[in-house]
Amino acid sequence: MKKPEINYQESDIEKVFQTLISGWNELTEFYHKEVKYDYDDPNSRLPYGDMGDIAMFIVDKKKSGQTNDFGQFFENAEEILKHGDDYVQNLMVVGLFEGIQNIGGREIDYYRSFDQWLKLNSLKAWRELIDFWEKNSWKKTTKSEKILNSKKTK
Repeated sequence: MKKPEINYQESDIEKVFQTLISGWNELTEFYHKEVKYDYDDPNSRLPYGDMGDIAMFIVDKKKSGQTNDFGQFFENAEEILKHGDDYVQNLMVVGLFEGIQNIGGREIDYYRSFDQWLKLNSLKAWRELIDFWEKNSWKKTTKSEKILNSKKTK
């Protein structure tokens, strides 16, 4: 199997962020106003902190039910994850995905409520991250799911 071409690299981290926010005007405005406002010196950039700010933005949108742009956002995340170097892939998984999961905490169902937007590689990374921290305990069917499934079979 041919390895995907590397289009996103640590050395051009701004390209990663520009791709991630593309297609979502409100996120782009947030990024330029709240995230990338103080980088006169590119060496002073803290990409994981910036990704954490974006994760907070995503969690806030999820909590308020404003998910119309999640399809494009997670498509962008998939593109970056698939075509990123090791640093960029780690930034996406640990910076963005783990950031969303940690910030969302128990207030949102991060186990499965993002599944509809996550693409193949992103979903795999998302689940592996949860497995790493919670092992398989999170996969157990909840009591309410058991009741619902039993009603479907009747």
